Amino acid sequence: MAATNQLLTNASSNDSSSIHCDELSEIKAIFFDLDNTLIPTRSGDSKACREVSEILQRQYGFTKEEANYSTQNFLKSFRRCPDNCQTSLDIWRTHLWHEALPPKYKQLANTIYPIWLTLRYRYLAIPQEYVHLLQNLRKHYMLALITNGPSNAQWEKVRQLDVQQYFDCLLVSGDLPWEKPNPNIFYATCKYLNVQPKQCCMVGDKLESDIKGGNLAGLGATFWLPLTLDEIEKLLHNANDEHKPTYILRNLLEFCDYFNVMTQEQQRREHDDDELLLQQQQQVPEYNNKKCQSKNIVYCRGRSSSPTNNTMTTTATPPIEFSASESDNSSDSI
Repeated sequence: MAATNQLLTNASSNDSSSIHCDELSEIKAIFFDLDNTLIPTRSGDSKACREVSEILQRQYGFTKEEANYSTQNFLKSFRRCPDNCQTSLDIWRTHLWHEALPPKYKQLANTIYPIWLTLRYRYLAIPQEYVHLLQNLRKHYMLALITNGPSNAQWEKVRQLDVQQYFDCLLVSGDLPWEKPNPNIFYATCKYLNVQPKQCCMVGDKLESDIKGGNLAGLGATFWLPLTLDEIEKLLHNANDEHKPTYILRNLLEFCDYFNVMTQEQQRREHDDDELLLQQQQQVPEYNNKKCQSKNIVYCRGRSSSPTNNTMTTTATPPIEFSASESDNSSDSI
């Protein structure tokens, strides 16, 4: 546990000496995973089912045991198979609820499903601080979303949560011959954005798909967002370099520390600090004509820009060639 805590401390330190700026100076594009990285899929689905359980007891006469049994059975089946290509999402999920409910309540499946769906997307919403992070990053970098999972289920999340507005490119493995960790899905993203793998980094929660895939594709860096401390303990005992991330994050907001991009809350604090500094300076006689310049946060490393031009410029690079190799499109998104 001590080694785990030290590893996390080193990975998330704000001290510039612990952040390898040179390794990130050429980054032009940032790839994000969706589930359990940008949106809290696992915890959100659990919260939605817990609330459905309470509704079943309060409004439909379920006992606590019946309600918990029904919601847990549904969640287990849904996580095992979130989509069925032979039918629509609505029909499939209603079927899962029908199978999960006790015999005397099965007629309620059509009623329970829309209640669960509404609650699900309430709990899956991208946290506002993540939205601010993406908006700030996109001022300086190209952003891509790469997610594994069935096409219909993943695109429903994109639409319901209005995710597409934050990205320059979105790829769902269900639409492609490959999924993470196959490097071809990363090469395809590079080709769409006209960048080289070394100019990109990957942010995700799964070592076996996000991190391994980013490493196999030769990306410039990989950022791992572990869900539990147990996962970090396993990493420490795993000698497989394909699964080792370049950096480990305590939470997604720490990502901005590596790229000098502030969230709105940090910007407000910086503004307050500047106001306080200005008040203090007005109380102290100036002893030279040079005014102190605050640290430039807006113009990031790896970006061709000047203080008078806040637009991103990129150098055209040869497109990446990738080959079509079949892979199993099993979902790791939930």
